[in-house]
Amino acid sequence: MKNIINILLLVIVTITLSCSRNEGNFTISNESDFDIDSLYLIPDSKKQIIEIKKGEQVNLDIKMDEVKSDGSYLISFVNSSTNQKKSKSFGYYTNGYQMEDIINIRILNDTILISAKFDDIF
Repeated sequence: MKNIINILLLVIVTITLSCSRNEGNFTISNESDFDIDSLYLIPDSKKQIIEIKKGEQVNLDIKMDEVKSDGSYLISFVNSSTNQKKSKSFGYYTNGYQMEDIINIRILNDTILISAKFDDIF
């Protein structure tokens, strides 16, 4: 009887993990005085490159299905007025899964601000 319960528990855990989303969810706001070109986030299996005009905000979902380890994200983009590349490492993911519900990124003239929202579990 105990073996049946263990097998059933293993099946439930496996199904639950296989149904979970293996993607990262981001909101990126360009609050700078310049347009952003060639923005990308790592790790992103889709390898999306986007542009964001000054004053615009985009929602970006990245696929993390190729990630099998822990690590941090990397945002990189080009300031279109100066052609200067900026990048910043931030956050943490585990086994290709984002721990936060959504990560908010605000790009200002001289800095990149990162904040996260977690699901209200309790």
